[in-house]
Amino acid sequence: MARTIPQESSSLRHFGQSEQPCFRTGEHYGILSWNIFKSKKKNWDRDFSRLHPIYDLLLLQEAKINFTENINHYDPDYSWIFGESFALDRCGSSCGVLTGSRIHQERAFNRHGPVREPFLHTPKSTAFAYYGIQNYPGQLLVINSHFINFRQSTAFERQLLQVAEVIDSHQGPILFAGDFNTWNGRRRTYLHDMMKTHNMENVKFENESRTFMTLDYIFTRGLKVKEAHLLHFIQSSDHLPLSMWFEIPTL
Repeated sequence: MARTIPQESSSLRHFGQSEQPCFRTGEHYGILSWNIFKSKKKNWDRDFSRLHPIYDLLLLQEAKINFTENINHYDPDYSWIFGESFALDRCGSSCGVLTGSRIHQERAFNRHGPVREPFLHTPKSTAFAYYGIQNYPGQLLVINSHFINFRQSTAFERQLLQVAEVIDSHQGPILFAGDFNTWNGRRRTYLHDMMKTHNMENVKFENESRTFMTLDYIFTRGLKVKEAHLLHFIQSSDHLPLSMWFEIPTL
């Protein structure tokens, strides 16, 4: 199936509209980060419908959207940003990373990874969104990323450096989550070393059971993590959803 790669400058799409203008310090917020496997598995729509109202932030990877047909899966009372990686010409659907929030973003942009996947020659995307915080001098930066898979580790490292440049330039709190495709020791070591260098903390899940190959993570900076769980009861993707509750501490 033919694929079209959008120009990076036009690869971010917006829909929906939250009425909440900003986060508040001291309040608890929930985030769900989940690679949804292009919504291909049975009962995905049922699981998503029951999960999404629980959370204030929804970070989805491998999202597949047809803007003329299945946009109704996504609650219009959330503000959504879609970082498009490529479009499938025959069916009119687009694939990429999708971030939804009960709070409206102040600005956002998408970055294509510097190396494309082999065979299909498609990039992976990282969507960056900035949210206001009431009575707070900085913004909350939320990063939703899907990392390159079928390339050598140097391609992974280049994509992570691309994200780290944005982290370096931000002074406020940060939430960074997604599917990192850390399927070998070199990738995992590089990821954790890079996150420590940038003062990003790896969120520990209370019911962690992944021992062999951990691909999905949440990292934070300047946030207080209240609790974090893997949603083992959700089986409608080839990845488990990550669930976390946090607050932005009062200065």
